[in-house]
Amino acid sequence: MINLARRVDRENPVVDLEVQETVRKELIEAGIKINDMDFFIHDCGEVPTSIIGTQCMWHFKRAWYYWVAKGPGIPMEKAEEFDKQWGKEVRADGDCACRGPKFWNEGFGTDCYHIDSQAGLNAFTQMLKEIHIPRKKED
Repeated sequence: MINLARRVDRENPVVDLEVQETVRKELIEAGIKINDMDFFIHDCGEVPTSIIGTQCMWHFKRAWYYWVAKGPGIPMEKAEEFDKQWGKEVRADGDCACRGPKFWNEGFGTDCYHIDSQAGLNAFTQMLKEIHIPRKKED
């Protein structure tokens, strides 16, 4: 993923349209729902965008050269299985040393990942869809 960090004037934040388009394209390719906050730049972080993603109770926020995904947690068995293939690109708890979900969560589900590649974002989204069991709507 490319570096989308930009200097943001906190007194007068402005959305960068090139950044917006890149963020939108990455989410679309991964099949993640796009939420545009009407040009409100989320907490004036590193990336000047009003877009966040949501998928299966998880939220996706674009950072420097990666996505930060936070949600209710990935069961340890699934997290360990996923980490074997994707652990260098989809880092449990954002760990740059890529030590995996067991190291950080001591048996509990992993609720935060830093995702460094489009392929990793796509794979992570697919895993969420496989895990998620939506509530049945009452008639």
